Amino acid sequence: MSAFRQFRTVEPLKAFCRSARVSSHNHHQQPMAMRITNTFLTGSRFMSTESTSRGSYIHLPTRGLLQIHGKDASKFLQGLITNHMPRIENGGGGFLAAFLSPKGRVMYDVFIHPLNETKEGSDPAYLIECDARALPELHKHIARFVLRSKVKMVGVTESFDVYSVLDDQPVAISNEDAITPPTNETVMERLGKMNATIGMYDNRAVNLMGYRVIVPKGQSCKAYDLLLPELQGTLEEYHVRRILNGVPEGIDDFIAGTSLPLECNLDYMNGVDFRKGCYVGQELTIRTYHKGITRKRIMPVQYFTPQDPEPESIRFDKSATHVIPPQSELFPTKKSTPVPATASTSSARPVRASGKTGSNVGNIGLALVKLDTVKEGTTFDVMDREGATVRVKAFFPAWWPKQPETEESGDV
Repeated sequence: MSAFRQFRTVEPLKAFCRSARVSSHNHHQQPMAMRITNTFLTGSRFMSTESTSRGSYIHLPTRGLLQIHGKDASKFLQGLITNHMPRIENGGGGFLAAFLSPKGRVMYDVFIHPLNETKEGSDPAYLIECDARALPELHKHIARFVLRSKVKMVGVTESFDVYSVLDDQPVAISNEDAITPPTNETVMERLGKMNATIGMYDNRAVNLMGYRVIVPKGQSCKAYDLLLPELQGTLEEYHVRRILNGVPEGIDDFIAGTSLPLECNLDYMNGVDFRKGCYVGQELTIRTYHKGITRKRIMPVQYFTPQDPEPESIRFDKSATHVIPPQSELFPTKKSTPVPATASTSSARPVRASGKTGSNVGNIGLALVKLDTVKEGTTFDVMDREGATVRVKAFFPAWWPKQPETEESGDV
């Protein structure tokens, strides 16, 4: 059970306020991209080799936006998503949710943001944020359910910019204190200081993913109350942060119609409300939840060559040359034990895949893997784009809650 211990960050997001006091001529401090290379994750917890008061704001051009508005917008979405629309129908910060298939498989992961600038008495309006590559199919998926509902949809990707505003704490390093998420009033106050009215506190991983901010195209995200060039991070930095913390996102991690919400950590990432009423795909989701058995989950992994020693902690290496296509199958590493001469090779069972890869950057990535094999310390093999064998080791994210006994074994 030690690998499942729950860890929390030491401090709340105080770096947002502290960073406002950073001097623009303070160029000697180490940039975020380099700081992340100095973070690592052991088998039971994340640790960081460096602590600073710096953070970054990152433009996310890979995100698409769909606006949905109308008299029935809140009720309509309530019947389609995994989260609870009454939480945001009166405005404020948004939340994570997913659209499911009728069989309970994840189709699209999204953020839903109230369009807070609507006038009093006007119809509810929301921005649905998703992977830009999935936007056309998501639009079609939602349109199938409109029927007589009084809602309208329009793509607005070209009208807004999406930002991630990160603090200086790349990964969780302690379980000393449980962090209380900011109130809705605090979130809106913080967004206002960043020159925005649309956004949310990103609580997919406890206190690790900062804020998500949406501003009209051409309007600056006033992150940290200052527009300092050295505070502007890169898209790679964002993906490294979420991968190190085991946060899946987009179509490389959420393959439409394949995985269950709990396998994709939507329950851990506050993307599912298990007390809400009926919605598409609810039956299997609730049954899986109450059964208490989740055999597979998306976890951070590190890639290394068979000649390299097995890593004891996960480290990001930007210079890694192996390219692992998403949805590549993972197979347990074969043991170098000789096969007895009397063994029948004709009756041997074929080895079944133990997981599939997701998004990756450098030598790290995400993968859907069986929890029991990871707990046993099993490593995996995968083929890179050139056909070479690459070894894979998975690590438990430090911010995960303690796993129940029933989740460590069994099947869904």
